[in-house]
Amino acid sequence: MDQTPRRLRGLLILGLGLMLGLATPARALEQLFPERNTTRSLQVNTPQGQPLGEGTLTSWLEGDRLHVLLTYRYADGRRIEESAVFQQKPELVQERWTWRERTGERTTRQFSMDFSTGRATGLTRRGDKTRRYNEQLKVEPGRTFAGVGFVLAAKNLLPRLRQGEDVELQAIAITPKPRKAKVKLSREGNESVAIGGKTLNTERVVIHPEIGLAALVVKAPDTSLYFVGAETPVMVGGLGPLLEPGDPLVRTLVVQPQRAPAARQAPPRKR
Repeated sequence: MDQTPRRLRGLLILGLGLMLGLATPARALEQLFPERNTTRSLQVNTPQGQPLGEGTLTSWLEGDRLHVLLTYRYADGRRIEESAVFQQKPELVQERWTWRERTGERTTRQFSMDFSTGRATGLTRRGDKTRRYNEQLKVEPGRTFAGVGFVLAAKNLLPRLRQGEDVELQAIAITPKPRKAKVKLSREGNESVAIGGKTLNTERVVIHPEIGLAALVVKAPDTSLYFVGAETPVMVGGLGPLLEPGDPLVRTLVVQPQRAPAARQAPPRKR
């Protein structure tokens, strides 16, 4: 029989995990940087910088709940609206999420997630074919996010990411069937981002999806988020697929960001 003390075995397993560079499952996500009422203008481009459309981000407080609304107007006539509701205290918890794409009066894609019940619904329309989805997902409050929820999660995890820690969360992925997937958040150094004729030195946070067996048939690209501000991070842009893994990559820029000092220079990540 193995006589190795249980405590020692635990330390050996922990040490092996650290040597292998395993991501740390997120504990309760403390809201270090509470949000406030704000409105910002957005610009949507291709990764190469060609304009696709514009939008608006609005956030406001109702009691102890944070509401976020994003609206986009594309030059090709599409309209996209994303909304979410969050609990901010005692921890950051996403409660609801909806995403809708329209062309004229016709809804082409629509998805919603109720994190309190785990119910995910949606529809897609392509030509004369409509597919509907109604899934029951197991959600871990405070560790599962969708859409704009990852902006708030990354912002509040940034102090940990700056220390070289990788953090594992759960995402609601649209493939187009709604499903839960693991994602890993990490800080990948500094990157220059051009916004409104100025070049900002930003911190780049990468969200890497780990969809598991679905990755055999679904190629899920990374999403990058860009922050400035050493003390209070402010997101100034992002790059990733519009919604589904197979969607084109789009670059979203906050063209009227809040004032913030230069990005923090963190030491290189150890590989």
